[in-house]
Amino acid sequence: MNLSVSMITFQGAAYLQAQMDSILGQSLPVHEIIVCDDGSTDGTREILADYAAAHPQIKLQFNTENLGTVANMQQCLRLSTGDIIFLADQDDVWLPNKVKKTLAFFEQNPTAEAVFSNAEIIDEAGETQFGMTLWDIIGFPFGKVELTDFETRVDNVVTGAGLAMKRDAKLLAMDIPVLPGLLHDGWIGLYFAAKNALNANPETLFQYRSHANQQVGGKIAERSQLLDFNLALCDGVPVMKDFKTWREAMKRLYTNLTLPYMQTEKIQEQIDLYAEYGKTYFQLRASLFLFMKAIR
Repeated sequence: MNLSVSMITFQGAAYLQAQMDSILGQSLPVHEIIVCDDGSTDGTREILADYAAAHPQIKLQFNTENLGTVANMQQCLRLSTGDIIFLADQDDVWLPNKVKKTLAFFEQNPTAEAVFSNAEIIDEAGETQFGMTLWDIIGFPFGKVELTDFETRVDNVVTGAGLAMKRDAKLLAMDIPVLPGLLHDGWIGLYFAAKNALNANPETLFQYRSHANQQVGGKIAERSQLLDFNLALCDGVPVMKDFKTWREAMKRLYTNLTLPYMQTEKIQEQIDLYAEYGKTYFQLRASLFLFMKAIR
């Protein structure tokens, strides 16, 4: 069984070496590491070239023009040849047994075609932060992920940095749609959840770095400091910053997603419900976040 890592980079020089070392230092090595850089000018490409010269399993794609996050990751996934593909962010750190434990999870859950794991939160210096895991921050307590989790929550419950998937030719052939608030990890999550083949592993298998210059992902420190519910403190998508935006995202999900498994009548019920109670919902989520933080 061949194992691939797909990682996209952009202006990631500050934290890239720690991530590359953590992937190369896995207790169970991967067979290839595909890295697609999207036009970095900060030394990222030079760092990658040095690693590739020392490690032949690293294969680099330097884009001549900036493709953007979704198109670049789609390209990176299509360049991967492994039977299992691990997605990776440029600024995180994998714990040493991430690959080994993920393969063990697939063996223990044979119907799973994709799995995402939990993570510790670290800061710019690599120090753990907030006494909470990534799932605590985004309010995700589940083990088995159903399609209805996406329908009722709206925001994405799958963090790409912790995602691994079995090779799926149909998915790789599809063009990931570019929609507001829905990146590649959310789309992949929807795809596998619609097949009832998406699982969540509660183990913390990597360190999720929260810093001011993140290209993708929640600003964890920002969420811990602001009390205003307009930031949607416990929801994992940065664009969900107030009730109006959240409701518009509901409508976007209802009208634009084309997966045949989506039950649009259930989504409409949620739109109607939160149109009446949405602001209270955001206030309660913010309160829950602060309560969880206080008791830890």
